[in-house]
Amino acid sequence: MDDITEKMLAISTIDNPSETRQLYLDIEANLPITVSLTERGIKNLQQQSSELELEKGGVYQIDKLMYAGDMGGILGFVSSKKGVMKKQIVMSITHLNLDPSSPLFDRIHQYQKKRTIGLAIADGGRGRSKSKSKKKKKGFGG
Repeated sequence: MDDITEKMLAISTIDNPSETRQLYLDIEANLPITVSLTERGIKNLQQQSSELELEKGGVYQIDKLMYAGDMGGILGFVSSKKGVMKKQIVMSITHLNLDPSSPLFDRIHQYQKKRTIGLAIADGGRGRSKSKSKKKKKGFGG
C-alpha cells in the first residue's frame, strides 16, 4: 500500500482505517476478483458516459485497486471478463456485487453496508435518491 493511500485512510471519517486497510490488502492479494455491477452502479456509469455498453448481470473483474478516501472509498478498476468493454472503468466497490462463493464475500458485503450507512449519516440522513414531490401548502403553516 502506497503512502498516499495510507494518508487517505488515516483521515477517513466514514471508513474504519484499520478494517479498511486490511480489507484493501486482502482484496489486492486476491486480484483479479469476479464481480457484477449493481443496478445503481450501471445507472451511474451510463449517466457519465452513454458510450459504455454495460449489461445487468454481466461478468466483470476487478484488476486493480485504489483508495479515494471519504468520497469514493475502495475503488476497483473494472474490466470485462470477456473482453467486451473497450474501456476500463473505475468505481466504488459499494456498487459491485461479488460472487457469494468468494472467500471475501462476507467482509466486502459488511464494508458495503457500513459504508452506505456512513455515507447516509455524513449526508445528513438525506437519501441519495430523488425525493418525492411535496404538495405546496397555502399560507403559513397550513
